[in-house]
Amino acid sequence: MLTALLLSVIQGISEFLPISSSAHLLVTPWLFGLQDLGLTFDAAIHIGTAIALLAYFYKDFWQLWKDRSPMLLYIAAASVPAAFVGLVGDKWIEATLHDSPMAPLIVGVGMILFSFLLLYVDNIAKLNRGSKDIGLKDTLVIGFAQALALIPGTSRSGITMTAGLWRGLKREDAARFSFLLAAPISLGAGMYKAYGLVQNPNPNLSVVELAVGILVSCLVGLAVIKWLLKYLGTHNLRLFVIYRIAFGALVIAVWLWRS
Repeated sequence: MLTALLLSVIQGISEFLPISSSAHLLVTPWLFGLQDLGLTFDAAIHIGTAIALLAYFYKDFWQLWKDRSPMLLYIAAASVPAAFVGLVGDKWIEATLHDSPMAPLIVGVGMILFSFLLLYVDNIAKLNRGSKDIGLKDTLVIGFAQALALIPGTSRSGITMTAGLWRGLKREDAARFSFLLAAPISLGAGMYKAYGLVQNPNPNLSVVELAVGILVSCLVGLAVIKWLLKYLGTHNLRLFVIYRIAFGALVIAVWLWRS
């Protein structure tokens, strides 16, 4: 239960901050020797953060639907690249980037490399466009960038915010669109992972632990979304860059030491 609580909190925080949830969920059990709760629990906490997104932005989605806004089609189009790569390359990604003994090293390197990209774009971004200025070209650029998040250490929110900033969006607007775009991908990923529940059920997990995973990741996620949107209204992304580099360096150091 303690492991379930810890991983739920980590998912709720790292799913929405530009620090890579996949990296933290992969590395935390490795660093501290925690029990692997498996695909079933992974699905539960991803569904939890997907619910957080839908709960927080339901008014936005309802307004887009009510106005018959083309933005809904843009979001659907931008979701295709990541969904396609995820479905086609799922087994290779899991075997090579997640289950490999090199996985922590890949995470550490990815955290650091993409930190420099995030910092560079954040520094040169014009920040002269808002949510109402987003067009099909913007959404496709951000959508293709989202596919890179399948590399551990990249961060889905981080790479999509970076792409949004590169297209001139203000930080808060880039984050807001990143979250809108994340809703179908997060829900789809959670449901896809939940399919593994039928094929590979974990007999060591109770219904209570799964419920805790969904509830805690959802509540923490809601708080983080609210905080981040407010924070980005007056701050740049340097704080997250510093954290990513420090975390990546720690992971690389531990991997080299244990090797």
